[in-house]
Amino acid sequence: MTNMSSSRGPVTDQAGSSNDLVARKAAGWNGLWGVLFVGLISVVLCAPFARYVGWLGDEGVLLQAAERMAQGSTIYVDFFEFLPPGGFVLTQGWFGIAGTSMLSARALATLTIAGIACFTYLACRQASKRTLLSVGIALGWMVISQGYWTQVSHHWFTTLFSMIAAWATLVSVEDSRHRLRGPLTAGIAAGAAIMVTPTRGALAMLAGATAVMNLRRYRAGFLAYVIACALIPISLIAYVIGRDAQTSAWDDVIVFTAKHYASVNPVPFGLWGNPYLTWIFPFAGLITLCVCVPNRRECLHDRVLRTCAAFGLAGFIGCFPRADGAHIGFAAPLVCPLLAYSLARVTWRWPAKFRYAAVAILCFVPAARWFWWKTYSALHAEIVATPRGRVSLAARGASEMAARIAATPSDHAFFFYPYMPMLAFLTARRQVSQYDVFVPGYTLPSQYQEACLDVMRSAGWVVIDRNWTDPKFLAGIFPAMRDFEPRETRRFEQALEAGFTFVARDGSFELRGRVPAVDESVCAGITG
Repeated sequence: MTNMSSSRGPVTDQAGSSNDLVARKAAGWNGLWGVLFVGLISVVLCAPFARYVGWLGDEGVLLQAAERMAQGSTIYVDFFEFLPPGGFVLTQGWFGIAGTSMLSARALATLTIAGIACFTYLACRQASKRTLLSVGIALGWMVISQGYWTQVSHHWFTTLFSMIAAWATLVSVEDSRHRLRGPLTAGIAAGAAIMVTPTRGALAMLAGATAVMNLRRYRAGFLAYVIACALIPISLIAYVIGRDAQTSAWDDVIVFTAKHYASVNPVPFGLWGNPYLTWIFPFAGLITLCVCVPNRRECLHDRVLRTCAAFGLAGFIGCFPRADGAHIGFAAPLVCPLLAYSLARVTWRWPAKFRYAAVAILCFVPAARWFWWKTYSALHAEIVATPRGRVSLAARGASEMAARIAATPSDHAFFFYPYMPMLAFLTARRQVSQYDVFVPGYTLPSQYQEACLDVMRSAGWVVIDRNWTDPKFLAGIFPAMRDFEPRETRRFEQALEAGFTFVARDGSFELRGRVPAVDESVCAGITG
């Protein structure tokens, strides 16, 4: 029996198998070198931002919580968090290995982001079979997404696990040798994603399931996927139960988030985003239509296309409700395999030199100026010493305020208000309240009340960022917010001003010292 080869004529089955093996080995080596190249360049692209702190908010939530957990505090019991424990446990584990410092935190961020780029490349290559195109898309995303958000983030962790799931799913679709290994790997990664950011993780989990939904053909793969999806959630739920925190975790992660997160966070799609990121989802959809419209029947039965489309849709929906430039950047890798697949189909007849030019134009040339500007800003920012290491703080007055905090006795307690947990981490001053974030319409009256009592009992100093108490500033950050000064917010801020006298102001940051005779009575009336 023979197989026909248009280029070499009849060959035996044995020879064909041998040639397939050689081709697979060659492809494997090409893939390995591509991963190494993408990983190395990604680390280089992250390096300029290793000391840069563009904002004092979200990154500090993870870092300060991980430090509290390492010191023996119980998440959800001793301090409030609305996210599942996955990202906090991961960060705490990293600090246990690398130490608690800004350098180790940014090393974790760099490894996570480089990992995303590598698995984006692998998923794109699996979908398109084009190495150069896949390298270009992965590194193009790096160039347009890094800078302000090169930091430790639960969104980056979620994207990493989602891209591992996407790659493993695509491998299992095309290679029968991975019929069970692929769903197992994809399920474990999707389960990890859902325990970091539930909404985006659930979408990735559903996207991975589309490849094995035909139970008649893929029953074993479907069962393997479902079992694997449950492994990490079960483990982390057991972790929470083991610390007797299940009731508090339910209230914080499920009840509070469902009732209060979405109401203040919706923003128009692409707000504050650079145009190259904002258009990545629409562009991928347009190119996909160009492929599918002339080939409707073929596309309907193409499992690779369906899988890529499922993950792309998961990425797009996962941007919401806060679909600003940052969240588009977090989710963009999920649409990259679809983009790679469609571009490969559109350009397969093009001469090689035209394909190379298209990769350069689409992926690098438009974003080069953007990346250069961000890099220049980060490298030329003033560097200051903090207890966590040397950093450059973008916020005007933050460096001076950090120096003032460092000049106070180390045993003095601080309260940071309303949204700057990163300053608490950098200055190695623990927040006296169990709450890090105070936003009108999001923070409950009871939480303001609890925080006020903690502050009046324990704090010697209060640091206030006046930008985040300004209704005009809040209107720009939270366009959907209806009341920028609800009663509980006003009464809480009045209590802070009554209990702590003005000491100094640097930029928008205000330092206030405790009034000697103050007591808890100033907290009366916050909850009505």
